Amino acid sequence: MPSLEYRDKEIRDKNIENREGDRTHAYGRYRNVFLSSAELAELQTELPSLWEQYIERLSEYMESSGKGYKNYAATIRRWVNADKKKEEPPARNRDYSVEEGETI
Repeated sequence: MPSLEYRDKEIRDKNIENREGDRTHAYGRYRNVFLSSAELAELQTELPSLWEQYIERLSEYMESSGKGYKNYAATIRRWVNADKKKEEPPARNRDYSVEEGETI
């Protein structure tokens, strides 16, 4: 039975090979974020000032946690959307005004 580390690497390698035949490249400080040229170009277009930051964040997280992902570009997009939601103020459209002459 293969060790967990070997098995996880094997699964990751198969996921990389299965991506639309487009060769992937390793990114991030730990060279563990694998993106095709097309995926990287899309992230650069969608996140012009943030793409590098999110690649580094993902690389550090995976290295420290031992976690892996099937699709790194999708994970980055998911993290970006989650961060945007955290930044949005909660919608509170309550009207507490009282008309003159009204009794509360």
